[in-house]
Amino acid sequence: MLGIFSWRRISGKDDHRVSFTDAGLREEVRKRTWDYIELALISTVMIWAGLSMFFGGVYRRSSLANNINVYVVDLDGGDVGANVTRMVLDIPVTPSTPVWLQRHDLHSIDAVKAWVLANGWGALVINSGASARLDSALYNGTDYDASAAMTLIESSGRQVVAEMLYVSSALTTAAQTVAREYAQALVTSFQAAPTSEQANYGAVIDPVSFTTVDVAPAGFTISPIMSTFGYLVILLSTIGVLIVWKMTSFPFFTQVRYRDLVLMWPVLLLCLALILSFYQALAFLAFRGPGFNEEALTYTAASFFKFWFTGAAVAFSLGLWLFNWFLHLTPHIIALPSICTVIPNVVSTIGTFELAPTFYRIFYALPFYNGSSIILYIITGAHPTIGRNVGILVAEIVAMTALLSLSIWIRQVCALRGISDAHGWFHGSRYFHSHIPYYKDVARADAEAQAGSVPSNKASGATLPTRTVEIYDDDVERGVSLTTGNLGV
Repeated sequence: MLGIFSWRRISGKDDHRVSFTDAGLREEVRKRTWDYIELALISTVMIWAGLSMFFGGVYRRSSLANNINVYVVDLDGGDVGANVTRMVLDIPVTPSTPVWLQRHDLHSIDAVKAWVLANGWGALVINSGASARLDSALYNGTDYDASAAMTLIESSGRQVVAEMLYVSSALTTAAQTVAREYAQALVTSFQAAPTSEQANYGAVIDPVSFTTVDVAPAGFTISPIMSTFGYLVILLSTIGVLIVWKMTSFPFFTQVRYRDLVLMWPVLLLCLALILSFYQALAFLAFRGPGFNEEALTYTAASFFKFWFTGAAVAFSLGLWLFNWFLHLTPHIIALPSICTVIPNVVSTIGTFELAPTFYRIFYALPFYNGSSIILYIITGAHPTIGRNVGILVAEIVAMTALLSLSIWIRQVCALRGISDAHGWFHGSRYFHSHIPYYKDVARADAEAQAGSVPSNKASGATLPTRTVEIYDDDVERGVSLTTGNLGV
């Protein structure tokens, strides 16, 4: 039974088999060699396309950090507020750090929090009464809490990666620099002219410090990759189903009406998207639990359905997009649109518009980015651009559905005319195999058959003589008729 794996020739069983050394295989080996070289070249293009898009999207990202603005807000109005504001604005601007600006239109800590939650990246606030508290400690020796001088307000829910890498570090570095320089200046001044014998020397050594408030906490363990990984798993699961549909749907295009196909495929893709995104919503609920974000928002039933339907919209738009490609591509390049879809979508979620090179900013119209922005808003309430994000997803779904209608029509025409086979190979390829004859061959055969059935002397210009023949069916009683072919036999 295992003789086929034997190195020795088995008489009676190996007679019909051939060896690689047989001359009859040389032509086939040559053809297959070129096929493998073609596959290697295609694979090279695909891997470099994917790597170029990924590394290009994050190339020298830190050099664009000064596209992010962070603000200093003086609610104190005294010496501490003025000195701290001056120190912060004097911090040198480098390409790898956000730019410090000052806002004058916010007059309470709650107003600053609301602004950062809705629009800002972060702010350093000099709290109201900071100067009065420090003066009381220096002159009267009252108790002093240095951390009440400044508040760092950030919003990790806007974009987790950018917030952690640039905004949070910029706020903390600025506050620490200010605290160190302010303490040095105050100690020098106190040594030169002691203020009071009752001075609180702790306030002299540590005059200003800070506390940090995250108005939209999203900095839990997997938050940078939560939506990205979820959408990626959904997309990869969808790709497997789409490939199966491509390879097995040929009878649909040859036997089902176009109208039914146009209705069937979007409905199937929508059902698949709803199922996979439902699992994603359940997985997030199981991982974090209903109280995942006590400081900002709670996970309600409405949040679950928003999470679910957002994932469905992302999966549906990408499924429509990829199926448009899969319907027409040959098997050896079918992975190319998948790579060119997955990589840009992933890149769009691990960065932000401000940190992207000019060309790559178009990635922020992709489903992953808009879906992730909606998810961050659902779970944190930060940076409400949900209207724009939903509008982009809906527009992409409508456009891809319309394009799929055209793709289905083209695919059905190619199938019925014998232009492409069940696997997507086109007529003329050595792998093409279809039981439906090629439409040009059919037209040629019909023309030859018609030309062979009627003699013609058009080339010589002569005309054939004609004669009229009349048929009489006289034997009506016996039912004999030349017209019907009944000769009475």
